[in-house]
Amino acid sequence: MKFHPLFRFLIRLPAYGFILLFLAASILTGIITTFLPQPIIENPLVIEHKWMELVVLLLIAPLLETLLFQSLIIELVCKFIKRPRNSLYVALMLSALAFAINHAYSMSYFVFTFIGGLILALAYFVGRYRRENASLLVVIIHTLYNLSTLVLS
Repeated sequence: MKFHPLFRFLIRLPAYGFILLFLAASILTGIITTFLPQPIIENPLVIEHKWMELVVLLLIAPLLETLLFQSLIIELVCKFIKRPRNSLYVALMLSALAFAINHAYSMSYFVFTFIGGLILALAYFVGRYRRENASLLVVIIHTLYNLSTLVLS
């Protein structure tokens, strides 16, 4: 199958470069969202200890969100749509949409979270194609992104 040059570049990129590139794209999206009006987020999960909040933010949330919004959705789409190019587009859109819906605090936040979801979904899809542990790559990128937002805020 003939891939877009960007996709071919991503496939050939070493793992550390791959992680850094997707992390940089995620951070850029996150920086742009800091200039938007901040939504009022009512957190139903009240965590009393700061260290526990860090565990949730840096480990549990990236792991669960990766399993739900990237691994599950992309693997199901690839199972039902056999043509790789078609499954790529459908998988990216569905994964990003589910990720954004989960973070729909405001319309602007939804849009930028959709872009972030596209970045993570593409990272998963490329990692999957490279026959690497795609879930682990996305968890690392997502964790580093959450850590960067924590440090920058």
